Amino acid sequence: MRNFVIEPLHKPSMEECRLRIDNLTKPLYSLARLEGITERMAGILKEEKPNNLRHAVVIVGADIAVDGPQNQTHGVESLKAMERLASGHSATHGAAKKIGADVFLVDAGLELDTNNIEGVRQHKLARGSKFFRMHAALTPDIVEQGLEVGFALADELSEKGYQTIGIGTVGERSLLSALAVTAGITGYPMAELLAENNCTLSIQEKAKQLTASLAEHQLPSQDGVHVLATVGSPDVVVLTGLILGAASHRMAVVFDTAETGAAVLAAKCINGAVMDYVFPSVHMGEPVQTAQMKYLGIQPHLFYGFEMDEALGSTMGLSVLDAGMHMLNDMKTFGEASVNVAVDGPGSERQDGR
Repeated sequence: MRNFVIEPLHKPSMEECRLRIDNLTKPLYSLARLEGITERMAGILKEEKPNNLRHAVVIVGADIAVDGPQNQTHGVESLKAMERLASGHSATHGAAKKIGADVFLVDAGLELDTNNIEGVRQHKLARGSKFFRMHAALTPDIVEQGLEVGFALADELSEKGYQTIGIGTVGERSLLSALAVTAGITGYPMAELLAENNCTLSIQEKAKQLTASLAEHQLPSQDGVHVLATVGSPDVVVLTGLILGAASHRMAVVFDTAETGAAVLAAKCINGAVMDYVFPSVHMGEPVQTAQMKYLGIQPHLFYGFEMDEALGSTMGLSVLDAGMHMLNDMKTFGEASVNVAVDGPGSERQDGR
């Protein structure tokens, strides 16, 4: 894996940004999380008053457990989904257009070929990952290659001037990989993660089987590369590299589903500094995502009742970053609006009429 450095947030820019936020014509801290998000964006970009963010949305495709009994469609459904995305008429594209975001599609491991779909980048590491019960899902070489694909994509997006990346996935049985990676890193009880994800076996029986499989592969573990090779999938691997690479280029990353959350968990294991650059978006109401948020110590911002992947939630999360920029740049301070500042109370030491 290539060497990379993730720098800490730029504190002077954050302090100046916070001072402006506190002097906006509103009660102190009244915009809650939006203020913290905006302050952190200042630290990421090294700008005290960032504005007009350039967004990219990256959707990575991969099918999961292609050798398992649940693979009844053999990649047909995910192929259709990628075709729909490539047409540019998906819900994600609609949301992306509203915020001026460009959408990039990557085939990292779909079972069927996407060579004839215009606009899909070809980085197929494998024709789907294997089910990890008796053997590792991937190989160390595939993980190495996949991380490099993510790093290279981050390099490219940074060179093109993008400052934020919303990430998503498309693929059949993708939640299985998210489940396994989450359990393999957090060590949370499998029955808790399976609470609403029972397939054909009872929750108790399935939990026992999967827990035993993890133990056979020496999981849980904080070795992110080992976890990815053992129970990961091509999409999660590529997104892990993308997250790490983006942070090394001082780009923010927004994630949404349990699948993208699995990549965040793996990236954090590899380099904990990455979390300064990562933002959640939508609440999915799903146990695996809930466990990820608990482990990471963060909370979703948006409650829309979404039940789909394809980066729609992440794209909506990018709009929250834009909202922070509008707050910072379009609202006036007390001084700019010629409004008297507080002379006593909680605002007296932070609001100076500038």
